[in-house]
Amino acid sequence: MKLGINGWRLQTRTGVARVLFNIIRYWDRDFVAGRFDEITLYSPTPLALEEPLPGFLKQKVVPPNTSMLVWENLHLNRAAHDDVLFCPSYTRPILTRCKTVSMIFEATQKLWPQYYPLSTRFIQAPLHGWSARHSTLVITNTDEARNDIIKAYGAPPEKMRVVPLAPAETFHTGYPAEAIAAVRRQYCQGDYPYFLYVGKLTARRNVPRIIAALGEMKKSRPGPHRLVIVGLNTTGIDLEGAAMAAGIADDVKHYPFVADGDLSLLYAGAEALVLPYSYESAMSLTLLEAQAAGIPVITADTVGLRQAAGDAALFVPDVEASTLAAAMLQLTAEPDLGERLVREGLENAGRYSWKRCADEVLDILRESVS
Repeated sequence: MKLGINGWRLQTRTGVARVLFNIIRYWDRDFVAGRFDEITLYSPTPLALEEPLPGFLKQKVVPPNTSMLVWENLHLNRAAHDDVLFCPSYTRPILTRCKTVSMIFEATQKLWPQYYPLSTRFIQAPLHGWSARHSTLVITNTDEARNDIIKAYGAPPEKMRVVPLAPAETFHTGYPAEAIAAVRRQYCQGDYPYFLYVGKLTARRNVPRIIAALGEMKKSRPGPHRLVIVGLNTTGIDLEGAAMAAGIADDVKHYPFVADGDLSLLYAGAEALVLPYSYESAMSLTLLEAQAAGIPVITADTVGLRQAAGDAALFVPDVEASTLAAAMLQLTAEPDLGERLVREGLENAGRYSWKRCADEVLDILRESVS
């Protein structure tokens, strides 16, 4: 039995790439035994990964390197002759010889179109919906996301499978204090306490409101706090303008990418991770990583985020800057609250396992060809 994997995302450092890598890194010969005889990882270029993958996985380069949608529909679909093709990034090829299992994390593009550009509304969202309906099976990561995909895209309920994500083992509480201090100095450009945001800078994630909140916090209680933002600015948000408007132009630092080793240390050194999403039904990987690294989380009280956090977060009733500022002030003023959130967050993050996720995904892939 042969399994193919769309590895296009592994050329990037996006969340989907991290999910895919953390799943397939367990798929050595012994782990896969009895389910697949051969696994091929397809990509348009040779992959330069920070960690090696199991030698059991064959890597096949299928040029040219185009956009993912073009590549999977014009090149991957002709190269893949497997029994099942694993598509981890919302879409599957429109034409393929294989059974297909797609991983679709959410349906916010369809349910909340006002937060997305026209290209997402009229190209990506329809393709996500088509893939949800036409894949042999669909994997998502929370019950709420499953319900959204069924509601928004008309996905048949019997095709849906829920597999929770997990924080990688690199996120933990055992980092040397000097390493944390060095990363703080590097990314804050000085030895400053800081709040942290990690993730794409899309409209529904309200990153400018975190900036405004820090400005309000510093007006109420002047101090040295800074904000470190890690993620692709895919929608062209004017972060510099927002920081200037909040009166904290020197206190906001943005980095599109951070190596995993530095990211784990950035988590560990932060006052808190701030996630002011307008809506989220999917499991937030960054939320779990922050909990595993032993820091509090401030986040919106949405169903997906509460399910992921296991109630171990400081939930805010809305994502207005004043509300976020009050939560940030509360955490700095109440060390007992922060200690409780850290303790409960570590317990929650410990419930999840990438190894278990890898095992469940492999079972679903085998199920699709049964």
